[in-house]
Amino acid sequence: MQSTRVGNPVSWYDLIAEQVDCDTSSEAYRADPNRFTEALRERSGPVHRTPSGVLLLLGHAECAEVLRDPRFGHGAATARDITGYGVPARSFLLTDPPEHDRQRGTVSGAFTARATARLTPSVEGYVRDLVEAAWQRREVDVVADLARPLAASVLRDVLGLPPGGEDHFGDMAELLVRGMDPRESGDPAVRDRIAGARTDFVRTFSRLLRRPPEDRGPSVIGGLARAAARQDDPVRLSEAVATCGQLIAAGYETTVGLIANGLHTLLTHPEESRVLDAGRDDADVIATAVEELLRYEPPVPIAVRTALTDARVGGTAVPAGTIITLLLNAANRDPLVHARPHRLDLRRGARHLAFGLGSHFCLGAPLARLEAQLMLRALWRGRPELAEEHVTYTVGLVARRVERLRVRLTRCPTS
Repeated sequence: MQSTRVGNPVSWYDLIAEQVDCDTSSEAYRADPNRFTEALRERSGPVHRTPSGVLLLLGHAECAEVLRDPRFGHGAATARDITGYGVPARSFLLTDPPEHDRQRGTVSGAFTARATARLTPSVEGYVRDLVEAAWQRREVDVVADLARPLAASVLRDVLGLPPGGEDHFGDMAELLVRGMDPRESGDPAVRDRIAGARTDFVRTFSRLLRRPPEDRGPSVIGGLARAAARQDDPVRLSEAVATCGQLIAAGYETTVGLIANGLHTLLTHPEESRVLDAGRDDADVIATAVEELLRYEPPVPIAVRTALTDARVGGTAVPAGTIITLLLNAANRDPLVHARPHRLDLRRGARHLAFGLGSHFCLGAPLARLEAQLMLRALWRGRPELAEEHVTYTVGLVARRVERLRVRLTRCPTS
């Protein structure tokens, strides 16, 4: 996203950096963005207008209003633009109703509560196998050895990909996510890897989607392929590829970030995490804890919208065309909504915006919750301890998670 200031264009990375008085790529900001956004809230309140006219929203009510209100969207004049996945079609994430609703409706059936319940036995199996393998090794990286393979395996099943190749699929998914964040492509080596992953993705999924639909059972890819075949329209095929890219990028990174950030938060808050010592086998206790972890360290801390018409947000006039950056991490710690918002409270049953709201509410939220609940419950039975005290967070702002989290299991998780 670019906004215009007198003299030169700047990205919203730079806009945020200017307003919080910190380089957003610095380790200090990446480790704790809330320290900086809270100072901005104290100066400006829940709505902050930058010198260029861009709005930064820090309030829960104001972010919720924009997420729900159809006057704010992505402002796409067409759904046929080249996307970050390398195909000439926008995914439903980047379109507004009714185009958004049409595209989302083609895959929403795979992510309902009922569909998620059907996946529970297989997710439980993946978690059990991964945690048992971790116990054999005693010390593992939660990101590389647990969260990534779990997210890749579950997405593979949902999409209907051939079995095997989880590591390759996980690498592709991670690079697609990094390609959505302009800062990640600054390094030429990383840029080349992202380009290679996009090419690999388009070739792989174009081939799968062209395969006769009757060759597959029920799956996202099967449904998209049948729809594209009925239309006999190459544009529909491009849409299907873009939709798969969106599901991979969002479903994969949200799950990996939720598990990794969540466990790190638990291990660095030992007093509060004792809630799980007695309640780790209680599904309701785990579910409530996961909601607080989503509030406290959301894996996707930023959303961007455009005012599609003249409007107001929190009493502030918003002319049509205004770019609005929603700081979801700040909204999740709004003191008007949460008492002691910077305190982790696993009994809170938190209201949060980690999955968004409105028509763009995260399609895979039930599945991400299921994976996180099962993995965190299984890991907590193993009494994990940090094997490395210092962690670093990813560079991008769109998705934020610990890059590596080495833990040591001190007891058998199945005993």
